[in-house]
Amino acid sequence: MLSARAYSFRQKSKLAVSLSWVAGYANVVVLLACGTFISHATGNTAHVATEAVNRSLSAAMAPAFLVLCFFCGAIASAFMTEGARRRGWRSKYVLPVTVEALLLTLLAMALAHHHHVEPLEAGWWHAITGLGSFAMGLQNATVTEISGAVVRTTHLTGVVTDLGLEGVRFFNFLRDRTRGRRWQRAGRVLRISQRHPSAQRLALLVGIFASFLFGSVMGAAAYRYLPAAAMIAPVAFLAFIVVMERLTPIADVREIDQLSDPELRLYGIVKSLLPPELGLYRLSHHRADQAHKPPDFHVWSEHWPQHWRVVVLAVSPMTYFNTNSVEDLRDVIEKMHADGRELVIAGISPKQYKVLERGGLTGVLDVENFCPDLEFAIARGIELVRERVPDQQAARGHVDRLITRA
Repeated sequence: MLSARAYSFRQKSKLAVSLSWVAGYANVVVLLACGTFISHATGNTAHVATEAVNRSLSAAMAPAFLVLCFFCGAIASAFMTEGARRRGWRSKYVLPVTVEALLLTLLAMALAHHHHVEPLEAGWWHAITGLGSFAMGLQNATVTEISGAVVRTTHLTGVVTDLGLEGVRFFNFLRDRTRGRRWQRAGRVLRISQRHPSAQRLALLVGIFASFLFGSVMGAAAYRYLPAAAMIAPVAFLAFIVVMERLTPIADVREIDQLSDPELRLYGIVKSLLPPELGLYRLSHHRADQAHKPPDFHVWSEHWPQHWRVVVLAVSPMTYFNTNSVEDLRDVIEKMHADGRELVIAGISPKQYKVLERGGLTGVLDVENFCPDLEFAIARGIELVRERVPDQQAARGHVDRLITRA
């Protein structure tokens, strides 16, 4: 689902970079058609102040209108996302993205009929720029929610500022790691640094900047050669995002209810038979036959109780692992090992195992920790707990009782 908690850093980055070109594209098209930017709230506010000082209130109304539309778009996004959260909707951000696609569709229709009119009538000018500003405010607020206020996509002021800050942090990191050492080790430090937070943040910021610039160039070219159809590309792209989200949503990851879970009830396993150091989770989707992507494994791992030493994760045959999700899971496993913890994965199909193997997961996770079903995974988890907790005899008793009940 399009959910702030469900999206990993890589997924948030991909979404932000993808939407940045839409913002750059729409900004340039409306600039060429109407002579004004639709997401430049800073500049428009400055224009309001300038015209007010010059006592030209009628001229100040136009930039004030654009700022108001941008603001209303952000409010609309908040109402949609918060309303979806309160109602328990599984997809909290598809609605704002869909609304943005509809707004840009109306904008495209208006441009198709009035791109040749110079100058535009005041009513059509306000309609085109208002729709664009509202859509940009909606997009900016939505991506802000998804990314946890990490990135913006409709303007580059903060992006360029953060590029400078993160660039200095990353430079200092590299200098500290290579100071007084042979340059032959610089390559190794550079490889390791790719997973440093500043390096990942820099890559995201550069991607947003390049994507916005690319969209601006493409928007200018499209309006020059195909002005009547200039907005088709961003509308089609947003529609593609919505369709793909519906086809392959992001699943939930929830702690297994040991009294009502069908697999555990089948074997008579209850909470009293499991060691307290063992945690059980399941990737789930409300439709069992619906293909789905894994959630943010980093956020998931941050909510484990401290006393858990082994965590069992039951996956579905419909869970789709891609390169990003495998890398995120590998990061979590490495962090678990540093904390003296282990992960056991249950329900892995041969096809899923091949994907995880290609992603290097078998290099950080013991092959025995990949189990065909939840029963074997729990038995493996209890065995690992026995190796890690001081009271090994008590843990062995848990295993014996589990086998007896099974």
